[in-house]
Amino acid sequence: MDRSFIDGLRNSQGELDKEAIRSILAYGDAFLFVDLVRELTESKVVAQYEIPESSELIDAHFKHVSMMPGVLMGEALAQAGIVLVHYRSEFEEETDVIASTVSQMRFKSPALPGNTLEAHVTIKAINRLGARLMGNSYVNGREVLSATFDVTFIKRKNLIEHISQQVMS
Repeated sequence: MDRSFIDGLRNSQGELDKEAIRSILAYGDAFLFVDLVRELTESKVVAQYEIPESSELIDAHFKHVSMMPGVLMGEALAQAGIVLVHYRSEFEEETDVIASTVSQMRFKSPALPGNTLEAHVTIKAINRLGARLMGNSYVNGREVLSATFDVTFIKRKNLIEHISQQVMS
């Protein structure tokens, strides 16, 4: 996947819709927390996720109040960052981008069913092995999460081989 491939997925407004995002991220629908990428440059992504009124993950989080689990808010931020990394990097083989470190994650306010979670992520450093990303998520302009996280690039065949070896052990 390269930048021209991703640019070819943009709609007439220059956005990436959910179908385009499915082509970039290696996640199934049940674990896809990016619905729309509104802005994508070499250094920044702005993505959105419409928090459903009801889902197994949200309904099971707290019995007495519905809210998006903080860890999933962090996952949405990371997924937006992975779209950015794929846009910025040109991998020679099918490559997955996986989280290796999460630091300075701060949950500042809940995100509720029916809200639109907006993720803003920038690249702070990148090399051939991985990247450091910083991001903030907002609901109606109110910051709900901030985080710094590192991601590692791993060839898909190596990831599958590694997981297979772990299962065999």
